[in-house]
Amino acid sequence: MKLQLTEKANNLLNSLYENEKFDYDELTSLEQLVSDANLYVEEAYIDNEFEDLNEWCKEVGGSEYEEEYLINNTNVVREKIDLMLKENIIIIVK
Repeated sequence: MKLQLTEKANNLLNSLYENEKFDYDELTSLEQLVSDANLYVEEAYIDNEFEDLNEWCKEVGGSEYEEEYLINNTNVVREKIDLMLKENIIIIVK
């Protein structure tokens, strides 16, 4: 399985590029979430293929975050993925 951006996410990304909004800290929380989703889909951390989403999230977390942060936030990537699914930013496809 793998992650795929939705039309909603693609439209928002296109808008960000058109408006040249590239400073992550100046993005809204939704824009940041879409930007993060795009990194996952485009394999910025690890391959965008998995059999077990939880294991994939742990691997991504090890690449995306510092070890010290992950000690107290072990499910941070999974929580973001769940929010991305809820907000219709990504879907999981076979």
